[in-house]
Parts: sequence; structure tokens; C-alpha cells
Amino acid sequence: MAYVYQAGVFTSIAINIGLADKQLQDELALVAGTALSYTKTARNYVTTSFDSSSTDSNTDATTILTQAFRNTENSLTSTLNPFYSSTLVSLNNYFSTIVGSSFRDYFNSKTTTTTIDFSSSATGYSSFRDVYRRTYSNELIYRLYNYNSSSVLSSTAGTFGFAGSLLEIRKFSNSGTAGTIIISAIRTSDSGTDTITIPVNSGVANTYYNAVTTPGSNTRYSRVSAVSVNSFTSSAGAGAASTFEIWTR
Repeated sequence: MAYVYQAGVFTSIAINIGLADKQLQDELALVAGTALSYTKTARNYVTTSFDSSSTDSNTDATTILTQAFRNTENSLTSTLNPFYSSTLVSLNNYFSTIVGSSFRDYFNSKTTTTTIDFSSSATGYSSFRDVYRRTYSNELIYRLYNYNSSSVLSSTAGTFGFAGSLLEIRKFSNSGTAGTIIISAIRTSDSGTDTITIPVNSGVANTYYNAVTTPGSNTRYSRVSAVSVNSFTSSAGAGAASTFEIWTR
């Protein structure tokens, strides 16, 4: 039997919630055939329905009616945006009951069973990320950057509309000697730059390091603007030893 907390099942749930929310969000676009466009057209009919011959009482009543239509337009976003927030809360309640954590923290992509590619550019995934960040002002856990053996920092999919996040360095290849990873990260709060030095131990792969300016720091960052690495060596060559990924955490 497949359970909700299994990655394959939750993937299907997330994609469908994302697609459902996308349909609602599309109705907020002022293009022909959307809820917003029809509402605005209806308001225009009300506005143009009286002229200088209108009685005072009709003018007053029409003005009130026009404002009512306008209020409806303005309320569409505030009404539709949080529509699926209660669904996410229910999902979190389920995960807290069954696995003891939120679904965000459970799917951290550190084991096979807890891996979901939330950075996928597929519409359902991207829309699900949008719902999540609107609900929690935070990001799901997914890979933001890859630093390869050619010393190239590449951005992955899924950063559009990025709300900012704590960062984690994930290193998967062995290092014969210890070294450092130095990143320049842009703070979400004020767009200032922090230079963060991460000391990386020698030895086995699959190690995770929080990118923080001071121990216990909870500063969120909107992006990484520069990276440098120092002193890594391995039998596979310094380039292979210095590869790593930057994730949200």
C-alpha cells in the first residue's frame, strides 16, 4: 500500500495542487476570458450607464454600485491567493502526526525515500512552490546551485519568485585535505552582501554545512553572487574534490 508520505504519492499530490492553484491564479490576469476581465467589463457597463441626464438618486446609487464592483475586483487576489493554504496546513498536520515533521522538512532530499525534485521547472511543481511561499513566506527544500569541477556556478530551476531562504552546502565527493568554500550571498532583508566562509573537512563524501555568518545565524538569502574554493585535493584531482551544491535548508 502506498502512503501519503511516500515520495511518489506526495509528488502527484503536489503537482495536482499546483495545477489547481495555477488555474485560480490565471483568473487574476487581466486578459480576455478571465474572471477579472469579465468583472471589469461588467463594472464598465455600470459606469457608462448614466450621463448628464441621470437623476441625483440614480447617480448616487450607480456610484455605490460601481464601487461595489470595484471592491469585488480588488478582493479577487486576497480571496484566491490563500485558497489552498488550508490544504497545505492539512498536509502538514498529517505529516506531523505520521512522521513527526512538516512535509517541507521531511522531503529534504537526503535519502532516497525523502527525495522530491521541487526544483523541477514543470508547471505543477513551480505552481506548488508558489503556493508554498505564499502560505509560509519560505521555500521548500531544493537545490539552488551546482558548483562543478570546471569551477562554474550554475543556477538550477525553481528560483523564480524566490522568497529567500537559509542556505546549505552539500558536498558529495571526497577531499584528501580540508579546504574552504567562500560564498557571497545577498541578504533578503536589505539586499546587502554577506561573505560566508565554510570550512570543509577532509574525508568521506555526503556532508552538509550550513551557510551562516555566525554560529546559529538565521539570515535568509535571495541568491549567491560569487563563489571561490580553496585547498581541496583528492586522488581524482582538485577539481573533482571541490564540487558541491547549494540548497535551501
